Amino acid sequence: MILTPRRVRPSLRPVVVSLAAGSAVLLFGLLVNGCRINRLLGRSAADGPLQVSPAAVRDSALAGTTAPRRSSLQVTTGGSWFATNDSPWIGVTPMNGSGRRTVTIALDPERLEPGTHEGSVTVSAAESVESQVTIPVTFEIQQPILVLDPRSITRTTESSNREFFDTLEVRNDGTGPLVWTASNKSAWLTLGTVAGVGEGKIPLKLATSGLAVGTYRDTVVVVAVGASGSPARIVVTLRRRR
Repeated sequence: MILTPRRVRPSLRPVVVSLAAGSAVLLFGLLVNGCRINRLLGRSAADGPLQVSPAAVRDSALAGTTAPRRSSLQVTTGGSWFATNDSPWIGVTPMNGSGRRTVTIALDPERLEPGTHEGSVTVSAAESVESQVTIPVTFEIQQPILVLDPRSITRTTESSNREFFDTLEVRNDGTGPLVWTASNKSAWLTLGTVAGVGEGKIPLKLATSGLAVGTYRDTVVVVAVGASGSPARIVVTLRRRR
C-alpha cells in the first residue's frame, strides 16, 4: 500500500498575531502623538502673548472735584498676570488674574493741583518677568479761571429819564468748562443775560427813571462753580446830578 503524503494547511495564527501586534503599535503611536499634540496645544494656550488694550489712558476732571474718573483695560493672556501702578492717584482693580479679564483704572482728582499729571500701569505675565506691557496714563486737572471786563462801570447824568447801555464780558482764562450765573439787586440796573456756558457777554441797562438826585451803586455778581476767581464782583455806579 502506497501512502500519499498529507497536505498540511498553513496556520493563520502567526498572521493574526502579527496584525494584532501591528494594531497595538499603531494605537500606541497615536496615543503618544495625541498626548504630544495636546501638550503642545496646552502649552500654546498657556504661553499665549500678553496683550493689553487700549495702549494708553487719558482723562480729565475739574479741580476741586472728588469723584474718581474710571476707564477700562482689557488684559488677555493664556496664563496668570499681575498689575502695578507708579502713582498714588491711580487705582487698579483687580491687580492680578488669569486669562482674559477687564481691569478698572480709577483716577482720583482729589488733592491734585491743576495741570497735567502723568503716570503708568504695568501688566506683567506671572510666568515670565520679561513679558510685560506698560500703559501710559495722562490725567489733566482742569481749572477754569473766571475773568470779567471791565472791572467797574460808572455813568453820570442830569436827566431824570436817561438810559445807559453797557456790556460786561465774561472770559475763561483757564482750562475746562466755565458755567456761570449772574445776579444783582437794584431795579435801576437790568441784566440782559443771567447765565451762560463758556465765554459770553452780559448786556447792562442803567435807567434813572424814578431816581432822585444822588449816587447809586449796585454789584453784579458772577458765580462759576469750580472756577478760580469765582465769585467775581463788578461795581456799577449811577450818578444823577441836578
